[in-house]
Amino acid sequence: MDALVSALLGPNGCCDCSRGLATANDIPDMVRRAQFRLMDQNRNPVARVHVGQMRDNLGYAGGINAWLRELLQLPGWGAVWILNPDTQVMPSALEELATHSVRYAKGMVGSRLVGPKYPDRVHSRGLRWRKLMADTLAVDYLSPIDPAPDPEDINRRIDAPSGASCYVTRNLIEQIGLMDENYFLYYEDLEWGYRAKAFGGVGYAHSSIVFHEGGTTIGTGPTRATRSALAVYLEFRNRILFVRNHHRRWLAWTILMQFAHAATFGAAGAFVNLRFAFLGLLAGILGETGRPHRVSKLARR
Repeated sequence: MDALVSALLGPNGCCDCSRGLATANDIPDMVRRAQFRLMDQNRNPVARVHVGQMRDNLGYAGGINAWLRELLQLPGWGAVWILNPDTQVMPSALEELATHSVRYAKGMVGSRLVGPKYPDRVHSRGLRWRKLMADTLAVDYLSPIDPAPDPEDINRRIDAPSGASCYVTRNLIEQIGLMDENYFLYYEDLEWGYRAKAFGGVGYAHSSIVFHEGGTTIGTGPTRATRSALAVYLEFRNRILFVRNHHRRWLAWTILMQFAHAATFGAAGAFVNLRFAFLGLLAGILGETGRPHRVSKLARR
């Protein structure tokens, strides 16, 4: 947190703390919190910035929910924009999300994600669960940016926006609830989108452009050998959790397909990750949820 605050308030920073905003700590999972003012190019205050340090790694859903619980107690806002820390956004990205939400009556809207290797290609328009393959697909991965797709077609094809950029209205959150913290990492964005889609609330804003590095937090490397063991473990565990919650009749098939998915690590010579794939599968079958403390220690060895 200290490094972030220094960057925000430094010579090239975008914030100012000279307006008398007090330090506060009124979120249960937070140990430190500070409030600043976001300044425009003329150094005029335009918005408030809240920075907080949690007591521990709460996971993706846990960290977001900690803020959402407080926001839901406050009036005067209509939506939130959730962004990964490894993203860079175009200036109009938020406006396009809000416009799409209103135009198509969608309470949860995702951006056009673009990766660093192929800036002229779509990295993802959203997520779709594939029952037969028992995995998640990034919709239209590496498809050309132009021409723009039919919004109604994409809105039908995606099951959820990617958690890297997700605009969610307050009304929808109050209908479907917060993110499911049982996942800790992986599949919580898909699960949240599943609940939103049941209310007809999932959309994709093609003109909202967000550059996403991907995998910098947990170590989702480009190859099976370079992926972090923890990422592999949670992906396999949480697939089982997701299917048990939403497609129980497909659970046996999903477990069977995980052996095929795990075998690809062995074929690539990634035997450590092969082990963690099977450990994750076993944990999912046994019903483990939340932060995997024991496996986190093993993965760091």
